[in-house]
Amino acid sequence: MSLPPADDVLFEVRGPKSWECMTSAELAGQLAETDCAIVPVGAVEQHAGHLPLGQDNFQISEIVRRSVIQLAGENRNVIFGPTIPFGPLANVRFPGCIHIRPSTLALLTKEVCLNLHRDGVNTIVLAMGHDLSLGALMVAARELAEETEDRLRVIVANWLPYVVSLLPKTFPGLPPGGRDGHGGAGETARMLAQHPKLVRSDLARDYHVAATRSETPFAHPVTAGGGVYAPRATTIRDQEFQGILGCPSLGTAEIGEVLYESLSHWLSDVVREYCFGASESYNY
Repeated sequence: MSLPPADDVLFEVRGPKSWECMTSAELAGQLAETDCAIVPVGAVEQHAGHLPLGQDNFQISEIVRRSVIQLAGENRNVIFGPTIPFGPLANVRFPGCIHIRPSTLALLTKEVCLNLHRDGVNTIVLAMGHDLSLGALMVAARELAEETEDRLRVIVANWLPYVVSLLPKTFPGLPPGGRDGHGGAGETARMLAQHPKLVRSDLARDYHVAATRSETPFAHPVTAGGGVYAPRATTIRDQEFQGILGCPSLGTAEIGEVLYESLSHWLSDVVREYCFGASESYNY
């Protein structure tokens, strides 16, 4: 196996500084201005042969980074919180996957949020970057509300339904009735825009799965905006499946930039409404 030169710069980290990049004094300065933070929640998971294992962490942190900048431009200061890098996984037959149980993620998320709360953060937006983490994050948010008697507000932001609605318009070249998802055109485009040296385009392979939709309203996965949760340990059993769902061949850096701008603006809208808008939201 050949390794890149030791002095090869694979990617750059752009500002503003996240929680883990700040000094304690720098963080104290931000805490004096705001009690709101956005926490990216990703995963370390295979994305076939052409995208990095940390894809989910990279892209959700980039969405949060851009959102923090957009909100700061409106004099709405929000702290770029620490990334929670692990989550529950499926299809762990691929090397490199780091799987934790949903119950472990819920506990880890609560511990992270309580540490932020100790330092003065009273509103946290958990920006979900990995679909199988949604349930655990919702449990953590609910339990934190109860355990702190609403002194700590935790909002879970799931951008997947929005990106699902964007994909057919963004990639008109998708096969009729085809799906694009894990390691496909959207994720490939975003990584080409963010850290192109981490993309192995020579190893990308399109993998087509026909998209079916039930006639029953909202009878599709909760993570994509539907009303059904039907978990499986292995989502695709086809031995030809190499971790790609969709058409990475359609991804470009230009499209990735458009997607990042759209997704970060969506997150900014959520933060604006739930953290700086009405004090009460409608919940069952």
